[in-house]
Amino acid sequence: MSRESGLKAVLGDDTFKQIQESKVLLVGAGGIGCELLKDLILLGYGEVHVVDLDTIDLSNLNRQFLFRQKDIKKPKASTAVNAVEQFNFFKTKLTPYQASIYETETFPLSWFKQFDIIFNALDNIAARSYINKIGLFLGKRIMESGTTGTQGQAQPTFPNKTECYDCMHRETPKTFPVCTIRSTPSQPVHCIHWAKSFLFNSLFAEDEVAPISTENSEAELGTDNKEEIKNLINENNELIDLKNSINDENFVEKVIEKVFIKDIEKLLLITSLWKSRKQPTPLKRSELDTDSITEQDLGTGQKIWSIEQNLKVFINSTRALQKRLKTEKEIEFDKDDEDTLNFVVSAANIRSFIFEIPIKSKFDIKSIAGNIIPAIATTNAIIAGFSSLLSLKLFQESQKDQINSSRSVYTSTGNNKFVSPSWLTDPNPQCASCSIPRGVVNLDNNLTINELIEALIDKYGYDEEIALSVGSRLLYDVDFDDNKEKKLVELGIIYGEHLSVNDETDTKKNVEFYVELNTKGEINFPDIEIPDKPKPVEKQDNNDDEEGDDS
Repeated sequence: MSRESGLKAVLGDDTFKQIQESKVLLVGAGGIGCELLKDLILLGYGEVHVVDLDTIDLSNLNRQFLFRQKDIKKPKASTAVNAVEQFNFFKTKLTPYQASIYETETFPLSWFKQFDIIFNALDNIAARSYINKIGLFLGKRIMESGTTGTQGQAQPTFPNKTECYDCMHRETPKTFPVCTIRSTPSQPVHCIHWAKSFLFNSLFAEDEVAPISTENSEAELGTDNKEEIKNLINENNELIDLKNSINDENFVEKVIEKVFIKDIEKLLLITSLWKSRKQPTPLKRSELDTDSITEQDLGTGQKIWSIEQNLKVFINSTRALQKRLKTEKEIEFDKDDEDTLNFVVSAANIRSFIFEIPIKSKFDIKSIAGNIIPAIATTNAIIAGFSSLLSLKLFQESQKDQINSSRSVYTSTGNNKFVSPSWLTDPNPQCASCSIPRGVVNLDNNLTINELIEALIDKYGYDEEIALSVGSRLLYDVDFDDNKEKKLVELGIIYGEHLSVNDETDTKKNVEFYVELNTKGEINFPDIEIPDKPKPVEKQDNNDDEEGDDS
């Protein structure tokens, strides 16, 4: 029996035909992604597009079986596609992309519309949540999958019909007192957290680091030292000024001078910090020669770099990120983005050197910064297999039948079973992603905030008591109308932004719009219903209850 005859016998002629006519997106070509791409090819999917920003590292080879030693440093997406061609028996059309899924120029919202199913094989919460929102904006079904060690799950999601990725509460990473991270680190993880969550975000992320003030609680800051708090406030303000000079040619040297020399010198002036601690030593920049260091000297990231090598990597990665900010609206840390990873590794190690804390290898810091639990190839293969098998349920005639026949699959360590299925559950009514209406607004961003407000009032019946925001940035509310006459483009409303509208009268639900652009001077909101917020349930009078019981 041929492969095609075998699949037809199992799936049926009609289902197999639908699979061969399907176009799907696979986001991620790592541990799960490699296994899943193999499975999709062998099931006969007609067209598969594969997106992954990362390049192949030596550490990938023990579990990402489409890659070989000769593939190190090559793009994962194209290498995976080339590898499966040798068993592409059904002539699946394969298209790889080495790019970040966040890049709205490469992947505008309209690009996602072409796919029948989106397979998520990502390993970080932010990117999975982003794809989840894309699915909600477009009404696209997503096959969600993930693994952590021996634990894993595969789950189909139907927008606004079943639980979405963001419906479930996810454990937040361990936090440390601000003063420990910023003033008195004593462990490598403190320096890594400083480099990733403070320095990188302050210089390159869109949202600024939360400000420090004397009103912050002592528990939050971890100190009641007035000198230290004043120094933390000054550090924040100086980094904001430094970020404003990011286009300067000497920006990298300014960063080195500030964070590794001047900031350390200021810390040393707070003598109370060093009564029972060893003092840090400011970086002696003039004594470090980085000119002779080559890429070959750095190796694959398994060995620990010298302080000169770390400084060289810091200079190169900062310049690369500085250049990228000219074309990218923001840069988020991603362990699979070499520029962001190299910045965090080198910055953390230089700070560790200054505080006489053991330096870590790039491989070790990648695991810590990415909150990575070592992946297991068998778990990846099992979850990828279930993900591809569960996708077959999505070819039933009605959405109701698809939902009723679908299951979530989880690994399990009890009941003598490795995997356990469960029914799909309803959306969480408190979910910040799927409990609110979503739509696409097409607008000319040379119009003003005031014109945007008027269009919202005209379309959806709001009054003027609304708040507009993009991400965590407030653009307008009744108490903050400074931006009312400013153009939308001046406020960062560009293609791909998510514009949130909050009814401050608490009448209508919040709504989020994906921004697309035109040059016609128009604002075109979608025809969506924005329901009223549910009224809070009134609490019963306990005294009345008690009286009723007594009678």
